[in-house]
Amino acid sequence: MRVRAASLAVVAALAASHATGLPLARADQPLPPHPKIEDPSGVPVTFTAKDPSMEIFLAHGDVPAGTFPDPFERVGLAPITVKLAPGTYTIETASPKTSTGHERFSVESGAPMTVDVHGGDASVKAFGGIFIALGVVATLLGIVAIVSISPDDQNYNRWGVGLPLAIGGVGLAGLGIGMTAIGSTNIEVPHLPPGGAARPAPAAGAWGPTLTLRF
Repeated sequence: MRVRAASLAVVAALAASHATGLPLARADQPLPPHPKIEDPSGVPVTFTAKDPSMEIFLAHGDVPAGTFPDPFERVGLAPITVKLAPGTYTIETASPKTSTGHERFSVESGAPMTVDVHGGDASVKAFGGIFIALGVVATLLGIVAIVSISPDDQNYNRWGVGLPLAIGGVGLAGLGIGMTAIGSTNIEVPHLPPGGAARPAPAAGAWGPTLTLRF
């Protein structure tokens, strides 16, 4: 029992660490006076967040989450403005209070931009992940019960056992997905034309800021 409890504690700690922020080694990176990724003649890109402890990390190119070795550079706390050469970049965010954010954005010549980070509740996201896992397990158990119990078994009704498990598991997983979405950090990246001038009002569904949910 002690081994099982310890294992569950380790799993819970790892899940919380994944939901709340980036690896500790990255958080310990020293903050340079001028980030290496910055170009003095580049385009000003401002990163904002209501959370004063929101850390901003940047990398060149379209970098998938969890890439190894870690290509991200810590540039500072939001709000912060960094001059970047035109091109594609990836931002990741971390805070003790919020879940990790991850998004790709493009910098265009002569088009200053502002990237808004809306932190999600890390605890809500962590519980959402737990509910998803429990829902999947319950659904699988229900399916196994329906398939494995013989229709002629007088002791157990396979539908009476398996169906509630499967339905309850699907509902629990759905609740977990909703909680994960609510607890995810949203990063809004505007798409501006060269020069940063505002575009005419778009037709419905034609254009708008990118709103990404980080699961």
